[in-house]
Amino acid sequence: MGPPPAIAPARPQELETAFRLIFRHVADTERDTRVANALHLVRQGELDPAGILVASVDGAAVGALACLPVPGASGLLWPPQAIEGPAQAAVEDALVGRASAWLRERGAKLAQCLLSEEETGLAGPLLRNGFAHVTALCYMQHDLAESPPLRDGGRLRCVPYSHLLNRAAFHQTLLRTYERTEDCPEITGVRSADEIIAGHRAQGKHNPGRWWLALAGGAAARRAAVVRGAGVGGVGRGLRRRGAGGARRRLRPRTDAQGAVGGAGGR
Repeated sequence: MGPPPAIAPARPQELETAFRLIFRHVADTERDTRVANALHLVRQGELDPAGILVASVDGAAVGALACLPVPGASGLLWPPQAIEGPAQAAVEDALVGRASAWLRERGAKLAQCLLSEEETGLAGPLLRNGFAHVTALCYMQHDLAESPPLRDGGRLRCVPYSHLLNRAAFHQTLLRTYERTEDCPEITGVRSADEIIAGHRAQGKHNPGRWWLALAGGAAARRAAVVRGAGVGGVGRGLRRRGAGGARRRLRPRTDAQGAVGGAGGR
């Protein structure tokens, strides 16, 4: 067993090498495109280079991982990639451990990784290090051009979030929709209502006029809905069938954080 890898953020001159390691599993032509796009995101300030981690042994890069904090006490990461050899698993584990600590230091309570069906084989290092695969995703959208009439007998009144004088009712109703939910129940209670709302605001085009609270007789019904642009974001009692795989992890101030993992969502 050789020396443990040194884990550090990629220096400017190491960024391209790091991204080529991260995308080493894809074809050469696609890899060049992905590397160019990633470097562009760094230059635009959309990707913090401090979250591009490189594992080195004797000064040579042997693995890399990308991660970034996102609004709503959350984090995103891409599975680590390491050069094949006896130390491959140790390098991958060291990268995931450092990325988890880095995200936790920046306030993340939940970390997730979204993979296509073709990429699920990359999840091994995450599953070894506190993550769990709990769901798959099926993305849907509605253009809102035509909506069927609400058959509620006139009982319900939908109030936009932007018109609410007291938004606590929306937040409390949102939390109630997660009770006994089948939509990633593993992450229920991980974040506060304010953190959940911050996460929703950061997804797509934020339009509070399309966030609705349904009221029945003046009291909040058990439903809050968030609509982002032309895409509909299900809240609470979500669909049971989902498509592309995803992984999330609860981050606590301890090294044995429990895996609580799922696809994209608000909680």
